[in-house]
Amino acid sequence: MQIYKKSFIFEANRFEEYQDGRCISSGPCKTSVIAKVLNDECIGMMLKGDISVNINGQFGLPIFGSQYGDVLIDRVQYGRIPESMSWHDSNEPVVCNIFNNMTCVRFAMMSPLRIVEFHGQFTDIQDL
Repeated sequence: MQIYKKSFIFEANRFEEYQDGRCISSGPCKTSVIAKVLNDECIGMMLKGDISVNINGQFGLPIFGSQYGDVLIDRVQYGRIPESMSWHDSNEPVVCNIFNNMTCVRFAMMSPLRIVEFHGQFTDIQDL
């Protein structure tokens, strides 16, 4: 996929937050998702601008490799849901999904399990 292991900027204009299978908040936003591939094993993420949900502004996610499930049929996935459903920081994403339609970047957080989707467009994609 064209976005895998690439640094990028994604400009979001709308967000949706889900918990227990239902949307608990949504609305317009002006949020930049900035990702930088730090090395073959880690991608750093930064969220800037109008962030209307509880999510950390800076965090890193592991890159496991395409042979270990990072590239799926419909998305690129960094990180994984841990075996334990508890996590030390409920606002720290443990998974990032980038869907093939390239209009949504999704983050999953634990304790409780929540999903935050940012909708918008990629404005910059760069090779490592």
